[in-house]
This record gives sequence, C-alpha cells and structure tokens, in this order.
Amino acid sequence: MTSSRRIAIGAAALTVAVMTGLSGTALADPNPSTPGTPLAGYTDSQIVAGVGADADAELMNSVVAAYNAQQPAPPFAMESYDAVNPLTGAAKENIVTKPGCTVSRPNGANTGVALINGTQVADASAGGDGTSQCVDFARSSRAKSSTGTENGLTFWELAPDAVTWVTVGTSYAPRTPLTKNQLNEIFTCTVNDWSEVGGQPGAIHVYAPPLSAGTYTFFLSAIGITDQSAPATGCGSSLIATQQNDGTRLLADPQGIAPYAVSKWAAQSNGAPGISDLRGGTTLGHFSDTVEPVTTTDFNGQTYNVLNPAFATGSNHPGRLLYNVTRDNTTFASIFGPTGFICSHQDELLIPFGAEPLGSDTQASRYCGKPD
Repeated sequence: MTSSRRIAIGAAALTVAVMTGLSGTALADPNPSTPGTPLAGYTDSQIVAGVGADADAELMNSVVAAYNAQQPAPPFAMESYDAVNPLTGAAKENIVTKPGCTVSRPNGANTGVALINGTQVADASAGGDGTSQCVDFARSSRAKSSTGTENGLTFWELAPDAVTWVTVGTSYAPRTPLTKNQLNEIFTCTVNDWSEVGGQPGAIHVYAPPLSAGTYTFFLSAIGITDQSAPATGCGSSLIATQQNDGTRLLADPQGIAPYAVSKWAAQSNGAPGISDLRGGTTLGHFSDTVEPVTTTDFNGQTYNVLNPAFATGSNHPGRLLYNVTRDNTTFASIFGPTGFICSHQDELLIPFGAEPLGSDTQASRYCGKPD
C-alpha cells in the first residue's frame, strides 16, 4: 500500500483510540452486556442506528466506538447491532434500536437493507417521536439491486471484499483450486462426494448460511446459481444450516465446506478490536486458480492480513464491495461520504479488519464513500 494513500491528519490519535483504548473491550451492539437495547439518554433523532451484514459487523462496531468517542461530541450517537445476539448467538430476535422502535434483528445484508427500504418510524405510543426512522443505515455485503426496487437508497462504498470457500486442515477436499463449475455442482448437490472433484472419497457436507446473508447469496451468484432456493430444496440432509463467517460451526468436520468472507477471515486472524477468532481451523480455498485470497500489509509498525486485491478482481474471482446503505445521499454524508468520518480515517479503521482501503481519489471508478 503506497504512502500517498495514508491519511495523516488525526491518524495517530484515532489509532490509539481504536487499537489501544478499545482493544480487548467488547465491541458488540450498543450495550454489549444487554444486547438488543439502545444507548441511553438520547432521543430518536439523535441516534443513528445500523443493522445488517455479518461480514463487517465488528468493523462497524469499531467505527461506531471511535465515532462516539470524538471530542467534542459528534452531532449523532451511532449504534450498530450485530447480525446475531453477541452473547447467545440467537438470530432474528426482537431488538430495540431507539425509543419506540422494536424490530427483528436482521441476520445479514438482505434483511438489513429491506429495513432501510421500509418505512418503520419510532412509535409515539411506545415512547418514540413518531417521525424518526427506526433503522438509519444497513451494513451491506452486496451491491444495490438492479431491479429498481432500491433506487431510493444510497449505497456508500466502504471497502473491497471477496468470498471464497473454506475447509478444515484435515479436509477430504482436493489441494488444487476448485472451479466455479465444481463449486456450483457442490452447492447444488449435483456432486455429492469429494472424490468427484479430485479429493479423497467421502460425502460432501455443505454448510450453508441463511439466505438472509448477503455473503451467501453473493457466493451463490458468483458460482452461477441463479435459483438461490435450489441448495435448500435440492440437497436434503447433506445441507447443514450454519452461521455465516463462523468456521467453528464446521466442528472440525473434514468433509465440510462453507462460504466465507475473505476480509472477515483476515480480521479474525488479526485479532482486530472486539472480534473473536472464529476461523475454527479453517483455511481459505483457491477459486479457479492459485491466487491467494489474503496478503499482508504493514501499518503503524504492525503487519496485518488483508484481502489480496488480485483475488477481488477478474472474472475468475468473486470480488465485491462492502457498503453502508442509507435512505438518501445527504443526511449522513458526514459519516459515510467521501469526506466523512469513516473515509477521513479509512486506513486505521479498515486495515486491522482485513480490508484494503479504497482511497480518496474521487476520479477513480471506486473510492471510499462513493454514493452508488
């Protein structure tokens, strides 16, 4: 990463806040000890509440902590709710994002974006103001829909990512890359035994996250599965439900395979603030060729694992962007936009979480905070 992309103003102070003051602290939901509850002492209009993708949940928890810790105090108090209960792992339970706002916790980008695209406001009869949106931003691991149903939303570009497959070290999988066609056959259960794709004999166990997870639906699209209900309806008992980006759920199964967000795997390996190492002994698989999913970069005297940019580009690779999604392109530009808080500190906020910053060149096709 070149020095021209480093952001010097305020970087040292923010890095200390993020990497020292917050390291080892539980960064999960607004109130880690009582998940699903909002920050106390704020009105609906003062809170910027976020939900959605698991892929960058801990990253955004760290962003929120750094944003709220600013002096003087910023104009909003940010919240970011994990995809599942950070204490129990429960999914889809009710959470309260603001006074008068009870919503079902979204377990992934797709349901998170759906909430942003909805019209739920704080219920005046339950202590809300009757006008504020219950959810202000969604973490999204997929791009805006091309169907036109999300034209009223702004997808602020955050960072590049990619999705690949993982297996454990003792896996029956071949040691050679799997092609898109082979992965398609595995995840539709057309191929049922590892020996059929060059591995050792043994049934393939497909560990599948919920379709509410943008990481999973993106991965299915990347390997050519357009009917995204097909795995759930066609695999029978060989399909095992799991939580996205959690290698411990494979239970060291040598016959298992699961999709995984590359930057999330890298963040877990880095021991980034507030993130648990849930890799569970999994290794990242190659996708059609031998390009490594992860590389390293040095920042502030430390070496971090980050997404390999070469793995996120080209027709052979399942590259994507991570976004923050809002209802318009003005209200929260000071947080998510190209000159907003996140992009003004993108190196120190993103690199520990395995993300290669997009940079600030607004003439480029992609840049931090670009409104899509």
